[in-house]
Amino acid sequence: MPPKPKRRGTRRKTCSNEIAPPEDLIHDSRRQEILQVFQEALQRSRSEAEEYVDIELPLSDARKALKKLQLEGIKTEEIQRYFGSDEDDDNKINSVDADMFLRFSAAMTLQKEKSDKAFQLMDGGEKGLVLIEDLQRVAADLGEDLSEEDLQEMMDFVDPSGEGLLSHKHFFKIARQVNL
Repeated sequence: MPPKPKRRGTRRKTCSNEIAPPEDLIHDSRRQEILQVFQEALQRSRSEAEEYVDIELPLSDARKALKKLQLEGIKTEEIQRYFGSDEDDDNKINSVDADMFLRFSAAMTLQKEKSDKAFQLMDGGEKGLVLIEDLQRVAADLGEDLSEEDLQEMMDFVDPSGEGLLSHKHFFKIARQVNL
């Protein structure tokens, strides 16, 4: 009698390597706010258009809606890049639907929350600005041996006004560029 074939047991996965989509990580109130702003922008877009516009929002109007959500300074190219469109790609997106807008807005909201926390850690005196002294303190806390010249060079690089001050708005812009 031949041996019985071995049964392969099916293993249950105890943990998932999948990352939750950003829209699942924000509070329901923020989700509702994002969807409401999208609907309002869509209504405005429809009323301004001469013909019926489908359920997608042009990127120019999406940027205005993002501004209303306090997600300012986001360029059209950033939205396109988020959804996998390159600058020289023939299939560039020109509009977003509600799901796309929610996903992008949620991702930017999470990124803004992270940069807010990082800014608060850097702004030791709660002045609303990061000074060179704050950079020195953070570098020392992290055990980084940076000279004052290095820190000044960093500040000059990120300070658009040249005053040696880094505002919250500019901090968020930089955090977005480095994907903080």
